[in-house]
Amino acid sequence: MTADTSLLPPPATRWVLPALVRYSFSVAPGAATLTTVLAVLAGAAPVGITIGIGGLVDGLTPAIGQGLDTPAARECYRWVALVVALFFLAHVTESARTALGRDLGRRVTGRLSERVMTAASEPATIGHLEDPAYLGRLARARGNGTIDMPPGEAVFGFSAKASLWVTGVGSAALLTQVTWGLGLIVFAVFAVLHVRLVRNYRTAVIETVNQTEKLRRTSYLRDVPTTPGAAREVRLFGLTSFFRDAYHAEWRVNMAEVWQRRHEHRLFVVVVVVVTGVTVASVLYYLAYRAATGGTTVGDLALGGLALRALLQVLRADEDDLRTGFGSKAAAEAFAFPVAESPDGPDTAPWAAPVAAVACEDLRFRYGSAADEVLRGIDLDIPAGQSLAVVGLNGAGKTTLARLLAGLDAPSGGCVRVGGTPVEGADRRSWQRQVVAVFQDFGRYELTVRDNIAFGSLAHADDEEGLRAVARQAGLLEFIEGLPKGWDTVMSGGYAGGVDASGGEWQRIAIARALFGLRHGARLLIMDEPAASLDARAEAQLYDTFHELTAGATTVAISHRFATVRKAERVVVLDQGRIVEDGAHDDLMAAGGRYAELFRLQAKRFEEASS
Repeated sequence: MTADTSLLPPPATRWVLPALVRYSFSVAPGAATLTTVLAVLAGAAPVGITIGIGGLVDGLTPAIGQGLDTPAARECYRWVALVVALFFLAHVTESARTALGRDLGRRVTGRLSERVMTAASEPATIGHLEDPAYLGRLARARGNGTIDMPPGEAVFGFSAKASLWVTGVGSAALLTQVTWGLGLIVFAVFAVLHVRLVRNYRTAVIETVNQTEKLRRTSYLRDVPTTPGAAREVRLFGLTSFFRDAYHAEWRVNMAEVWQRRHEHRLFVVVVVVVTGVTVASVLYYLAYRAATGGTTVGDLALGGLALRALLQVLRADEDDLRTGFGSKAAAEAFAFPVAESPDGPDTAPWAAPVAAVACEDLRFRYGSAADEVLRGIDLDIPAGQSLAVVGLNGAGKTTLARLLAGLDAPSGGCVRVGGTPVEGADRRSWQRQVVAVFQDFGRYELTVRDNIAFGSLAHADDEEGLRAVARQAGLLEFIEGLPKGWDTVMSGGYAGGVDASGGEWQRIAIARALFGLRHGARLLIMDEPAASLDARAEAQLYDTFHELTAGATTVAISHRFATVRKAERVVVLDQGRIVEDGAHDDLMAAGGRYAELFRLQAKRFEEASS
């Protein structure tokens, strides 16, 4: 049985490395060029050191016994100076390459992350962000997964491996210079072993991570009898033998795969050691034989031995190989995302059509490939300035309707029209600029309280008077003025000087954000159960306050609690994706239909809970 290698970079992915290197030159030409030069120098310096030591050995032979002030001795001094200078160059260039390579990698990761973020944000709808396959692509493009290696790591790893291969190629050339063809043969043998070692190394890393996941359940079975919370029932029900046997069975199954892979690894390591040992011994014997028979000098023997030692570095498989392999895989995913213009730039045209009414015409919607429709032929007209409440039990389709009204989803059938203009295509994002919403899971941004409110109309973030006005309307101004840094306080305790707001304070911030959008021209306000976690009385107070603050605006308030929306001018009842009742609260109560039935039922439960 072999390990799961599905996460290994596929062959096609390996070809992305040249494209990634070219991309790094477009991201930071100067840094990429300097990193390349440093990588070459860092790799070439050891080759120069080998040449210098070979020359020094040859120079020492005639210099022995002739004193220090002779031409032969002075020649040796020059070789020593060269070797020392090259040692210094190797250290400096490698340190500089490491620092600059990491910085270049971070820049590449940042630019590709921006590309992925822009591409994912380009569609005006949000359905793709709820697709597990698409979310998987996003995670892989960021380098998230079994081995967390973002794209830029491949750039850094490649620069390190490039230095190594420059040293290897140069050393092979030196060995070939001593004896023609010898360097090519040794280089080829070591390169083949390197490729296989790298693959085994990557597989072993993946296997280790995968095995950790598999052994998690095994560890759980082992620990249950000794866990204080479960130990009582384990003893009362006599479960010790059950957990012991289950642990033993699962441990043997999981470890059998590990033992098999370890056996395979050991066999390959033996092969590598034998082949490497035979190769090194053969080359050294041949070099020594040539030197002893006068075919080469002693300096050539030293040069060849050092070149062979440097060539052994080609066999190295380390984290730089993981970086190039898995970072390239992440880059391939990132490159698969198209280059897109920023969807929120200044080119977004304003909604041109007059907003006399928002209308749904035979509106239908289903999620993905689901068989059943969530909405089934909704016909609804919302006149400008009307406060509409949409009520229904959980699963009736209320939130889906809110998303369609806001242009966040494309309908499966029918359409949403605003002032007679369909909300579709290029007009969808323009319409979204006219909508503000307070959703059940409203945004809680770890930014300043000013930003959190100004997001309602970012183009008017400098409207200090407006920000204070909506904060006062939302009952938030006193809270803000009491913060450590006032409006510039970050709303998160994870930052110095930041503050953790309560749930109620966050709700007020979300309301102020929506009010700020209305203040600066938004034409539709949607409240989609932002207080669902509150009790019925608190939710009713929130909606009553909100209706007062937004009088005259076109509002759609959504709730599964019928009693909280009585002040709306009009109530629509959704049931299984259809509108079953439509009218004012008093009229619907007098009609004695579905709304009245559920209203009285919920009111009775509330009275029982309060008593």
